Amino acid sequence: MSRLPSSIKSIHRKSQKINVYFLANTTHNKIISTCIFKVSGLQPELWNPVTGDMKNIASFKEGDGKIKFELAFDDAQSYFVVFRNKYAQPKLGTEQSSPAQRELLNLTGTWEVLFDSAWGGPVKPLIINQLEDWTKNPDAGIKYYSGTAVYKTTFDFDMRHKGDSRSPLYLDLGIVKHIASVTLNGKKLGVLWTAPWTIEISDGVLKTKNNRLIIEVSNVWANRLIGDEQESDDCEWLKGQMGDYLPGHKAGSYLKEFPAWFVKKQPR
Repeated sequence: MSRLPSSIKSIHRKSQKINVYFLANTTHNKIISTCIFKVSGLQPELWNPVTGDMKNIASFKEGDGKIKFELAFDDAQSYFVVFRNKYAQPKLGTEQSSPAQRELLNLTGTWEVLFDSAWGGPVKPLIINQLEDWTKNPDAGIKYYSGTAVYKTTFDFDMRHKGDSRSPLYLDLGIVKHIASVTLNGKKLGVLWTAPWTIEISDGVLKTKNNRLIIEVSNVWANRLIGDEQESDDCEWLKGQMGDYLPGHKAGSYLKEFPAWFVKKQPR
């Protein structure tokens, strides 16, 4: 394969009459790449390794023993391109393999966000009018929260906006740093853990009025450690073999004993 930008890496494997290419975007940028494969007479298929979806490339161009089409990559996205079946007739177009999407509705209403108070989050739900990174919140219980936060909102949808009833609808979460589970009207749509942060809305789930959307977002424990590091010591440290080689840090040290609040299973 040739004519790929340096940020797109590829691996090619061939088994009998089947050609399999794995393409990966090694950047965190969105890229549209013109891909040229040294294959002829076979239908290109696009396999999504995250969702498991497999589909034929709708439009491509063949010439000089090669097949060419454009492929859109999201942040660090990857695909399998598979050639295994002959196509019925040559395709002459060079359309992008990923069809363009248009926004039908922007959810601008109020959100209720629930944190787990047992993990340091606020007891009462947070009411917000705009989604934001919780690590930028001035409340330390939110700013340094590690765990799962549950976002809830309701919205209406005018079915006339959809147009073609055969076209799938997707929910775009924007940017999620770690992992999110999405439920719409009691139906679990799935889990997102990588870009693109979009998930298909199952047929028959969306309603005209009072759609109930729940998104459970979980982050990693590092955020809690960042908050704890700023607290004063409530335990005694002993110097380890490495010593205290960074002023103000306990690098290489270890606990003399667990603090009383931890042993008694009390709040810190």
